[in-house]
Amino acid sequence: MTTSPLVAPLSSRRRRWKRRFTNHLARWFGLWLYRALARTWRIQFVNLDMREALHRANTPPVIPFWHQQIPAAIASHRGYPVHVLISQNRDGAMIADFALRLGFQAVRGSSSKGAKGAVRKMLELAKGPDALGFTPDGPRGPLHSVAPGVIFVAATSRRPILAVGFAASRYWQAKSWDRMVIPKPFARIAVAYDDSMGIPCIEATQAGVEQEKLCAHLKKVMDSAEAAAKASLQPKPRLHL
Repeated sequence: MTTSPLVAPLSSRRRRWKRRFTNHLARWFGLWLYRALARTWRIQFVNLDMREALHRANTPPVIPFWHQQIPAAIASHRGYPVHVLISQNRDGAMIADFALRLGFQAVRGSSSKGAKGAVRKMLELAKGPDALGFTPDGPRGPLHSVAPGVIFVAATSRRPILAVGFAASRYWQAKSWDRMVIPKPFARIAVAYDDSMGIPCIEATQAGVEQEKLCAHLKKVMDSAEAAAKASLQPKPRLHL
């Protein structure tokens, strides 16, 4: 049985309309739900003085964080002067919409699409006073991997890297590739910074062994920052006199 040439386009249009309607609904309802959730979260910082010291020295940092921690990152950095690189895929469009509505500046692009233009834009922004945010394992993973773009931008712009890790006392976790973490109502969220990477050497602007070594090292630093965030949420031992 063959399909009429008039039926297929109509069916295709209906799917597109349904997808667009669903996306718009998810954006508006999702944003409302996110705002409601975020108002209940209690946020604490670890090593916040590192971030403040970099801005006092007029050396705004490049800030990498894992893709799965985007909800906590947005909630804990509202009002902070940062431009965030967000992918050009469909999920990225929703995240960018959320970020813009919550006061963030978004640059669209990723390692898989629009990479060169996004890097050029980030390097232009590096001449200004704002921090630059990256999710080096986005938009497709693998989970907790580091694409070289963040190293390249930091090395080229001579900006220090300030890794940041997040942890939540209670959360839901998605089954997506990034295992997105969504803190539950009234969760405590810890944000931990680590400035031990400093400014990558100029050799890191070229693909090769040095760049690969720095990507591997950055992964360790980011994992360490996340571990510090988790540790800060643990109950303190009581002293028995």
